[in-house]
Amino acid sequence: MTMKKNVSVTCPACHEAGDFTIYNSINTELNPELWAAVRDGSLFQFTCPHCGEKTVVDYSFLYHEMEHHFMINYGPLEDGAKALTMLRGKGVADAGWAAEMEKTTNPYVLRAVDDRLAFREKLFIFDAGFDDRIVEIYKFMVLYQFAASGKAQGGEEAYFFTDSKGNNRVQLTRGRETAAMADFPRKMYRDIYNEYHKRLRDIRRSEPVIDQAWVRRFLQTAGA
Repeated sequence: MTMKKNVSVTCPACHEAGDFTIYNSINTELNPELWAAVRDGSLFQFTCPHCGEKTVVDYSFLYHEMEHHFMINYGPLEDGAKALTMLRGKGVADAGWAAEMEKTTNPYVLRAVDDRLAFREKLFIFDAGFDDRIVEIYKFMVLYQFAASGKAQGGEEAYFFTDSKGNNRVQLTRGRETAAMADFPRKMYRDIYNEYHKRLRDIRRSEPVIDQAWVRRFLQTAGA
């Protein structure tokens, strides 16, 4: 279900308070209007009723797409991972309730992120119908090649996105600057999938935190 509450937010410009709605849980099947509001950022934007200043309000929430069978917990990673593990029916005192939740959430991809850009990236990945583990492997390759070219200065991050023309790409950032861009054609995605899918468990059973730390561990185990 979608769960929300009203809070008071102090405008950083005029220092007056105004009401703002925050969402503890977002269900896009029950509230389809939230699908776009999450993606364009309007759900997290406070407009001061006194001076009109717009401010992003950051808060933790559980994003749930029932129709596409995935959940993303945005917030502290440890808390999110524990919550999602509990949803799979582990570590729960009531065995009957745990069994029922196991039936309910087995088909789901469950993810935990603690960064707003990482949350946005997961939406791009799942909207494209991709396995985020394959995307992380490709991002690792792009970062490695960028470093091998001698262009890296340290601190580069890679983010997957789909541009306005529907092309899948990876953006390398350094702080707030774009360091490089790389295309991610579906043929490349299929090639990486064919190389690694036998070593990857069912995506619905994978651990909730899938990032570059995860991919380094995976490639070391896989002997890459």
